Amino acid sequence: MPDKEYAVAIPPADEGAVRPWRKLLRGLDEAELGAMCCRGDWLEAGASYELPVGAVLVLCDPLPGGDKKRVRIWRVKTDGTVKEERDSTIGARNAFGASVRGTMRRLVDKHPARPGPVRQLTAAPARVNERADTCGLCRQPVGAREGILVRNARGYTEARHPVGQCPPAPPRTNDFPQECGKCGGWLEQGEGILYEAAPASPGPYGKALIKARHQKQCPPSEERVAPPPRANGREQDCMLCGNLVPAGAGLLLRQGSGWEVRHLENQCPPAEELWEIQRGVPGRFHPRPERWAPAGTVLRSTLYDYRHPFPEDTPGFHRVGEGEVTAIVTTVRERRPEYCRDEDGNQPSELIGEDGWYFRILVRPATAEEAADILAEEDKQQRRAALAARRRRLFERGDDGEIPETADLSGAVQVDFGALRSLHQHWPDDELHVDEQAGVAWYLRYNGHDGDDWSLNNHGSFIARRVPLTEEREQLVAELRAEYSQGEAPHDR
Repeated sequence: MPDKEYAVAIPPADEGAVRPWRKLLRGLDEAELGAMCCRGDWLEAGASYELPVGAVLVLCDPLPGGDKKRVRIWRVKTDGTVKEERDSTIGARNAFGASVRGTMRRLVDKHPARPGPVRQLTAAPARVNERADTCGLCRQPVGAREGILVRNARGYTEARHPVGQCPPAPPRTNDFPQECGKCGGWLEQGEGILYEAAPASPGPYGKALIKARHQKQCPPSEERVAPPPRANGREQDCMLCGNLVPAGAGLLLRQGSGWEVRHLENQCPPAEELWEIQRGVPGRFHPRPERWAPAGTVLRSTLYDYRHPFPEDTPGFHRVGEGEVTAIVTTVRERRPEYCRDEDGNQPSELIGEDGWYFRILVRPATAEEAADILAEEDKQQRRAALAARRRRLFERGDDGEIPETADLSGAVQVDFGALRSLHQHWPDDELHVDEQAGVAWYLRYNGHDGDDWSLNNHGSFIARRVPLTEEREQLVAELRAEYSQGEAPHDR
């Protein structure tokens, strides 16, 4: 059978008591000092609560001066009346010492508190604040005896304005210089006030848009202060001439919803003889890819010269089509990278249909010394491509070739023709063997893949094709040996 519950009135504080309190005791925390050892629910003085039989109450009324405290311990009896187990006035330091704790411990052990919240039956009369304080709701001043004292969630009493009487918050001054949200005039720090320009959007993360405005009426247009010019904080390209503006040497101006950097008035230098190449890197916004071509990088690139003709004496110059050329260039600097989202169909051609970073690099024609290595590599590739075409015509596809039943390569010497195995190739490369004494050459083609007719092999896993060593073929063999010398590093092939 559950314990009976009775309405118990909590006595008001003693006259002159300083910060009194009442509590339904549920247990003791021996590690805490003083009154903090009492664990339980706060009760309002003057209110009434529904309490079960055996409930233990602790009432503390500090006396004026703070030297002593009156501590009372009550227990609810079976008939609903209250028995006063203890009433002591003790020094403030010992008010919850060993003796008082022993009484509370004995009562809690004998009458354990029933779990669950305490139901309040009647409200406590409002207490008037005796001294000036700050309202716990609106954080504005509350004069002495002009508000009420309310116990907050932490159990401490705080001053508040009477219910519904909190004054409106005073306007806040703007903390930093900015434009007036109403007229666009300039406001220095502390000159205007803040207001809510747009309400918070729905949802847990919505925030109102706060702007500054003039404290009273906005002045006429002819009296408004123009915003002071702002210097650019970092180096960037001038939006007028395209030249680089060092940090702090230009102007940062509002352009629509963004900002742009310009040189100071009438101080744009002459346009540089530079051209622009583009690159797109599909991917997410983070992390941003590393720079593709830092300043000083030499490379061959395609450029467009519809409006700005490219010098035809540039090393490696070749016109691809109308307004399009290819040449060897040197990078000068990079414009600010942009992240482009494929939402409205205006992506650059390097990122059609994809989100990614868009890079624009300014370049100049490379000098002969800078282009020498690239030109030499291109010449080598063209020369070797021509040798490969001749090798395929004379050795792989010659009309005078034959495939004997067996291949005798005992007197033949292998000739390197630059065959390179790729990273994904797991079979041997084709081979070329020359037997000058017999006047023949053998071309070995690998025929050991799945699906190949292995019965055609006449030299292991290869098909060896024999061709006569004509004068033209001897010349090609000599050129191959000169091109692919034995001492060449593999990465140079």
